[in-house]
Amino acid sequence: MENKIMMPASYNVLSCEEMTYTEGGATFTEALLNWIPPIGWYMGVTAMRNYRKSHPNDWLDTGLDALSRDMDSSAQNMLRDLGRIVWVTATSATGVGFLVNAAIVLL
Repeated sequence: MENKIMMPASYNVLSCEEMTYTEGGATFTEALLNWIPPIGWYMGVTAMRNYRKSHPNDWLDTGLDALSRDMDSSAQNMLRDLGRIVWVTATSATGVGFLVNAAIVLL
């Protein structure tokens, strides 16, 4: 007995890049929500912390490249990431905010 997988005639195999496009990315609503101060700040700081934990040895070297790739993937991702950048930068401009952000990212 032979096992065969039968696919419809219109089935196309997806590459890794296409899977990223079809699986994820920001919606327009999510992108706009990241411009609200507490949401944008929280999502930005936790995104940095999660990236640092998943890349413990090279997160400083590869972080901006990963951010650039994410921003290039769609207009919604760019809008979302810019909102996060604005609020994390704004809170880091104060001495206390910088210490809080650093503690969240590094601990």
